[in-house]
Amino acid sequence: MPSLAAKSSEDAWSPLDFDQEAFRAGASEHSFKRFARQGVRTLHAQEGGSGTSDTVRLDQDLLLTVINCVLPRTTRWRYDTDEALIMLRASLCCDVAFEVGSSAQLVFNRPEVTLVCLPKGRPQTVDIAGGARQQGMVAIFRVSAFAERYGLQLGDLPPLVRDAVTGSAEVGRIASFPLDHRLAALLADTIDTRLEGEMRVLQYAGRLAELVAYTLDAMQHVPLLRGTALNRLRDVELAHAALARLERSFRKPPLFTELAREIGTNQNKLKAVFKEAFGVTMAEYCLERRMREAQQLLLAATLTIAQVAERVGYEHQSSFAAAFSGHVGMSPRQYRQHRAPFNLSLSAGDERDPARA
Repeated sequence: MPSLAAKSSEDAWSPLDFDQEAFRAGASEHSFKRFARQGVRTLHAQEGGSGTSDTVRLDQDLLLTVINCVLPRTTRWRYDTDEALIMLRASLCCDVAFEVGSSAQLVFNRPEVTLVCLPKGRPQTVDIAGGARQQGMVAIFRVSAFAERYGLQLGDLPPLVRDAVTGSAEVGRIASFPLDHRLAALLADTIDTRLEGEMRVLQYAGRLAELVAYTLDAMQHVPLLRGTALNRLRDVELAHAALARLERSFRKPPLFTELAREIGTNQNKLKAVFKEAFGVTMAEYCLERRMREAQQLLLAATLTIAQVAERVGYEHQSSFAAAFSGHVGMSPRQYRQHRAPFNLSLSAGDERDPARA
């Protein structure tokens, strides 16, 4: 990303400053359109780019930007705040670099959801690449009001968010996970909405609540990037490369020696950076993904248990049943009977073809 001269301190403001955020991206009044009482749309074509960005103040504690644009040139924005914040990003595509204080640069350039804790008193810098499509949602929350907004208690929050709310989060601590089909569809539908005015704001608020729910749930169940690994960008890239490869092939994962060779490192190094970045080993991650996939297939009730076992990479149903019971706490048959939707009629003999059961 091109080096940009930093602006003066007078050009820095809080990420929650609606007036500054809403009117920062254009040089003339023709670049903006107020589409709701607390919503401003930026028309990037007026400045040589394309697309739009909607900035909405949902209240004094939350600012949301819905982005679908290409900026004509790389742009740097600087922030400074005396209060702790949470930044939640969900991107279909982006090319953004983010810095908090003197911490290492965070690069957002893949479809993913990220949650970053921003302790007070640390200046922030955002570089947005020109000529690159930016699509997604970015929400900035005042930490002190986050849990109450959604009716949550501290015990309901994942540890990272709990640390942010209680003021013990590390600078730039981050949780990150790839988009699944549900979140990709949610983002795409939100970006393409035909609603206008206050109905668009209402929809944005609802979609953001849904995104928060998905994010908090995912933070309880999937590996998350955390700790000081962010200070070694190469290690972070290796860990993400391994995660992406395993996400594609968790049903029949490659030998870890082959995976390490494929992404340009050695097995011991890869095991270490993966465990440091995500808090689990690669073997544990593959098992968790296989079991999560199996749970979804069992609930769908369109495959026999033997077929589910084969679908998630087990040659023998007995091996699958043992792994599933050890991970979930009940057998596949018990899980299907106890967790299946009420409108399904499942007998004890669910080993038969479900279509005939």
